[in-house]
Amino acid sequence: MNDDFQQLLRAHRTRRRWSQESLALQANVSPRHLSCLETGKARPSREMVVQLARVLELELRERNALLVGAGFVGIYPATPLDSAAMAPVNRAVDFLLAQHEPYAAALLDRTWNILRANRGAQRLLGAFLDASAVPLPVVQNLLRATVHPEGLRPYVVNWAEVAALLLERVERACHAHPGDDERRAFRDELRGYPDLGSLAWSSPSGVPVATVHLRRGALELRLFALLTSIGTPLDVTADGLAIESFFPADDATERWFRAAAEPTSPG
Repeated sequence: MNDDFQQLLRAHRTRRRWSQESLALQANVSPRHLSCLETGKARPSREMVVQLARVLELELRERNALLVGAGFVGIYPATPLDSAAMAPVNRAVDFLLAQHEPYAAALLDRTWNILRANRGAQRLLGAFLDASAVPLPVVQNLLRATVHPEGLRPYVVNWAEVAALLLERVERACHAHPGDDERRAFRDELRGYPDLGSLAWSSPSGVPVATVHLRRGALELRLFALLTSIGTPLDVTADGLAIESFFPADDATERWFRAAAEPTSPG
């Protein structure tokens, strides 16, 4: 066993601002033994690694990394989303996306790439963006599409507020998962966008949820979002999935979504 396990365990514990005594209590192990695990004086069993990862509430990919660092094989598979084994998950995703019509909803991975979008989401983006003129990495990622200069940024009336809130969301994810290189790279990319790195978000008083205010010509829409994730994932792929569902924040936006979904009469 190399020192990866000790470094990872210490990093996850300190990120949560737990003392060794606090983690030992939660994991039902003596503080002395936990100290020996962190210094490499004791070798953990696979069951101990799994217990510590559970108590630390690690993502499944992080649990696998902790196991590998301790000299074991990761126990959580990473099944392709289009595989037969993922059919129940895909059915649930398709159901949720369809049930949210006529409003917008999209299936995202852990770095906010759009894996699937319902017709409401396609209509929403199509009302503001020409997909053929926008770089694919922008239009295929929800956060890029929102804050990138070639995405929705020119049409987001409250861009500074929204962009600062989204960047804070990415920062929180990076802090919660410090070993995730993809999340950190995505955060660093966003920080490099014009004006984004210097923004600071503060919650407006009296507002229960953050809204996105879009305007293009005479069209104005106001939306807020809810996030849905799998409650008890046992697979790395499933653990990284989330559905972002957008709701109208006013009557005019609700009317637009319903009207946009109505079939047009021929000729």
